[in-house]
This record gives sequence, structure tokens and C-alpha cells, in this order.
Amino acid sequence: MSNANSDPLIVSHDLESISDVMRIVNREIWVVTAAAGNERGGLVATWVSAASIDDQTPTVLVGLAPNHYTTQLVEQSGSLTLHLLRESQLDVAWNFALGSGHDRDKLATLEYLLGATDAPRLRDCLAWLDCRVFARLVTGERHLYWVDVVAAARVHPGDALREHQLFASATPEQRQQLIANRDADITLQRPAAITWRKCLPEHLYFQPTQPTN
Repeated sequence: MSNANSDPLIVSHDLESISDVMRIVNREIWVVTAAAGNERGGLVATWVSAASIDDQTPTVLVGLAPNHYTTQLVEQSGSLTLHLLRESQLDVAWNFALGSGHDRDKLATLEYLLGATDAPRLRDCLAWLDCRVFARLVTGERHLYWVDVVAAARVHPGDALREHQLFASATPEQRQQLIANRDADITLQRPAAITWRKCLPEHLYFQPTQPTN
């Protein structure tokens, strides 16, 4: 039995339990970089996942907030580079996690080159993937990009930096800024996400299929 609610984004009253479960997930920290013209930028993302099991067509799904500077560069260029960081690279992660590319050049103090798609590629990272966008779905809260991987390399051995490690390293000021950034994004993105749900195109709307005898 479903719970009725006037807000179509809220499907359960037990939001605290849902949050507790979701916090168990310990996703990799990805640094996403992009460039367009003379502009360049980067951000931290965790909505990154392989989107194909066919090794002949390596595909990744990337979710980025529409209001972020780097997302605007991806929109203009159609390309991006994904980086996994080493566990020791907390300073690099915080550099890309806090602040906005509208206000500062996050790549100014880092060594990089232009990758196969002309997106900035960090020289020091665990691994990288150069990618080109071939499909996009705008959901209000996120732009979901399906990207072809056109080049890749593992730079160092070891394990990737993950969310729990990054959050555990946060100072009170960093934690406060992360929460403030998240809340600001939610306030900005929620109306668009609600509109998207209410106006789903027919080909995206889900209806359970009838069982066949």
C-alpha cells in the first residue's frame, strides 16, 4: 500500500531510515573535468557507473548537477575526463569538492594535459577515462550523460578514494560547507525535478506489463 503525499518526490514517510540505508553505500570519488574554449573546470561526482557489459563498447553513465560550472562546460564541449584518486589524495578531492568554477580555477595549482577529447586530464591520479557524450537525459535534479570511453589508463597501483574516507577527513568547516552546498542544490533543483516527474514523456513513463498465461 502506497503513502499518498502532495509532493511527488516524496514516496515514503520513513525518510530517515532510507537515508540510513543509503549512507551504507561507499561510492568512489570521481573528479570530472571539462573544458570549452578558454574555460576549464572540475568537480567531484559519485554518480558514475559502468553502463555496458560489452567490452567492445565501453560506456559509462555520469550524473551531474545542472547548475554546476563543469556541467555547463560538458554541455558546450560534449566531452569530459573521469579520474579516480588515490586514497592519499584527499587534498585534491577537497580542491574539487568545495567552491565553484564560476569563482576560481580549480586546475590552477595542478599539473594536467589535454586528453583525447581535449578535456583536462590530471597527471597525478589513480586512473583516468577520456569520454565523449553520446546521449543525455535531463531530469531536473541531474543531467544524466551516457559517454563512450575513448582512452583510459591506470596511473598508480592501489585502491580508489571513496566517500566514507573523504567525509571522515572533513574539518567542521568543510562539513558545514558540504551541507550548505547540498541544501542549496536541493532548493534550486527540486522544482525542476518535480516538473520533470509531472511531465514525463510517454516513452519514459513506466507501466507494469500484464502477465501472460
